[in-house]
Amino acid sequence: MKKRHIAAPIAVTLAVLGLSAPPAQAATDACTSSPQEKRVVLPNKSDLDLDLYLCVFRTTDNEVYSQVRINWSATTPAAAVGRKFDGFRVNSRLEYRFSSGGVDYINRNYTCDYTASANDLWAATARCNTPRSNWDGDLYWSSDGQVQWDIDGDGEGWQEPWQLTGSPLLS
Repeated sequence: MKKRHIAAPIAVTLAVLGLSAPPAQAATDACTSSPQEKRVVLPNKSDLDLDLYLCVFRTTDNEVYSQVRINWSATTPAAAVGRKFDGFRVNSRLEYRFSSGGVDYINRNYTCDYTASANDLWAATARCNTPRSNWDGDLYWSSDGQVQWDIDGDGEGWQEPWQLTGSPLLS
């Protein structure tokens, strides 16, 4: 089912009456308003606090993309020494729906490998963007993603992905 656009009939009515309407301004982003947080327990090192924000952006070129912004910091800076991860990656997904309550479909998907950065820095911010896609105003767009890590020296391999809660819808 397509979204109804009422701006055109209103503009026509105003024109018939000899009035003009201000140009419509579409939203250019939809972001989570508070961080999604998790603490990664690292054996014999400072633990690492993660907080993430998800956004979907519409560009002036009528393209759309997803961004996952991740911040990490040591819980005990004095104990912040040593290698943390054998692997640390963030996945950003651009998703769309045909209706506001509909099912999500993946449009673009991109995984960023932050293993080297996370091992080098005990506090940092990084952004993982999907490739851009053409904007379709009849769809509802959102950002979603996941984070996954393999802790150095714990013998357990890759942990189950931390599934993030998606951004608000952009339409």
